Amino acid sequence: MSETWPASVVLTGATSGIGLAAARLLAARVQTLVLHGPEPAEQVHEQVQRLRQGARAQVHYVQADFTSLRQVTAAAHRIADLVGGPDGGLDALVNNAGVPGARTRQLTADGFERTWQVNHLSPTLLTRLLLPVMGRGSRIVNVGSTTHRMATLSLDDPDLEHGYDPVRAYARSKLAIVAGSAELARRLEERGIDVVSISPGVISTSLLHAMFDTGGADVEHGARRLVEALVRPVRSGSYVDDGRVVQASAEARDPAVQERLARLTERQLERVTRTTPAGAPA
Repeated sequence: MSETWPASVVLTGATSGIGLAAARLLAARVQTLVLHGPEPAEQVHEQVQRLRQGARAQVHYVQADFTSLRQVTAAAHRIADLVGGPDGGLDALVNNAGVPGARTRQLTADGFERTWQVNHLSPTLLTRLLLPVMGRGSRIVNVGSTTHRMATLSLDDPDLEHGYDPVRAYARSKLAIVAGSAELARRLEERGIDVVSISPGVISTSLLHAMFDTGGADVEHGARRLVEALVRPVRSGSYVDDGRVVQASAEARDPAVQERLARLTERQLERVTRTTPAGAPA
């Protein structure tokens, strides 16, 4: 991917924290910016209007609660319409949306552990549905975390029925993001679509403080790392930690683990919804 700014960008988790700070940066640099958040449009109307003021980009907002895979599917169709239909109209997708591990184990209405669904399954589904509107030279940026090094995937117990812990739930979802990104990068190599996973650094957000008693850099630092990942000339499949290309954990790099994760994810998604390509009839 060249160092020129992408014309069209989809940014999930754009209504708070790092995502909102990144939206401010992107609104001044790209032509079309589609923002996602879980809130109803009327709840974030003023926020979106402020982003539109003086922006270079046409700024759109699409709502979807990532605890519902059907809402993710509907959002993907809406996004495909906004970026020009199934003709390669989307240049970059940033999967930034995420939640901390809840204090006690929670299942979504779809039947999955909440952190796993919001942080892994829903971004995976959104990516899959938007691939038909992405062309050669586009890039997918998946926001992971250095906490992925603290976890194992435990694929025989994906919903953490045994030994649930909020930090474990969060860290393993981020491990799934990093491992899944490497596997997706291989699959998309022939199509010329780059996939990069990043940790934006330790950033002082409500998400961080929900699980860890520690400080961190401001959200603007994290936003800069996220936005840099859109244009930085790194090899597809790379993992970038706070601006440096480094090796991910051994488990994240293991092709056998990546393949097992891909098969599990496929089974879980098929259990709930038909993944019709965005822009195609449902």
